[in-house]
Amino acid sequence: MKRISLLLLALGAASLVQAKSLRTTYRVTVDGYRAACPVVISDVPAWAERVEVRSDEGPVTAQLDKALGEAAFVADILRSRDFEVIFSDRPAADAPVSRVNAQMWWKNPDGTLSERDTLASTKDDMYRKLHHHGPAIESELAAYRVYFDKKQTIDTYGKKRPQLELRRSMWYSTDEQLAAGFGHDNLRVFGSIGVGVLKGWDPASGMTHITDFERREARIVARGPVRAIMEMRVEGWNYGGRRIAMTSRYILYAGHSDVQVENRLEGDFEGLLFTTGVMKMRGTRVLRGDRTVAQIGCDHPENDYAKWPEETVALAVALPEGVRIVSKEDDKASYLFQVAPDAQGRIDYVFDMWWRKSGWLADRSDDELLSGVLESVREAARPVRVERLK
Repeated sequence: MKRISLLLLALGAASLVQAKSLRTTYRVTVDGYRAACPVVISDVPAWAERVEVRSDEGPVTAQLDKALGEAAFVADILRSRDFEVIFSDRPAADAPVSRVNAQMWWKNPDGTLSERDTLASTKDDMYRKLHHHGPAIESELAAYRVYFDKKQTIDTYGKKRPQLELRRSMWYSTDEQLAAGFGHDNLRVFGSIGVGVLKGWDPASGMTHITDFERREARIVARGPVRAIMEMRVEGWNYGGRRIAMTSRYILYAGHSDVQVENRLEGDFEGLLFTTGVMKMRGTRVLRGDRTVAQIGCDHPENDYAKWPEETVALAVALPEGVRIVSKEDDKASYLFQVAPDAQGRIDYVFDMWWRKSGWLADRSDDELLSGVLESVREAARPVRVERLK
């Protein structure tokens, strides 16, 4: 009996030794008021398997992205607000309801689909091998896909009412789903910039696509509950006579339609130019600032004009302070900024899409949609300071 008791005590002591937790406090500071402000904590312990966040109003749903070494949540911030953050090495027992989604589907030879987190190729042959042609992310307010081809353009999907629906509509809403209030693809990007993708720029010939490369990869990084993240990476891209690598990360938060874009360049990129912006549409009206561009216009989202009438879509991009803008030379299809990476190879910015058919925007005029999407990206590009107090 004594031996058994000692063994139980030893096992209990080992369990106590193995259990880890860290209770900290963070202060989040913004300029003015930010509703559903994205907050990212980047000093996450390597051993953490769970994160809990508490505010003065109670628990806050949070997300731990171990692959990135980050934790994230959204909260309303008026100038400054403190949050208690608890890291634990014990996984959560229950998963919270997710407010975002990310997905990528491989087409099997038998016609079925398999969900994948990572797909790669050494050829430009993936566009038709994937359902909806690449990875996609969505919040309750919008969805976006990135084409797995040489253009790597962002395409948009509008929501009529706030809900997650992409796993049911699979981007191509059926007639029954449309009648039930589902949204749908609302843009034809053609050879334009679409919205918010980063492409190469040759001052002599204009926009440059990814045609000569060694390997390309698409990846789902996070599916929620607070943020969805997808990435496109190219290695050995022969651009401007150099061999470089580029990773483009797209982050969509719960309660948001704006997307945070983080581009990382590696290799001999000094002196190379890149471009981003928004596409032009029929009847486009545009608002340009030093670091922003927004447009509203109309087009048919599909070639079947009888089924798919013209849609009114507003698009915007904002470049934060610190991004080096070299010029603002447009082409026939897009309003553009030409930008250069910083010394670390970074080019970060924000884009957004507002749709005339979204129920929460129904009372706004076109001018209000245009000014609204512009203010949305301006706000999203403003810095959020996250400071650990203890």
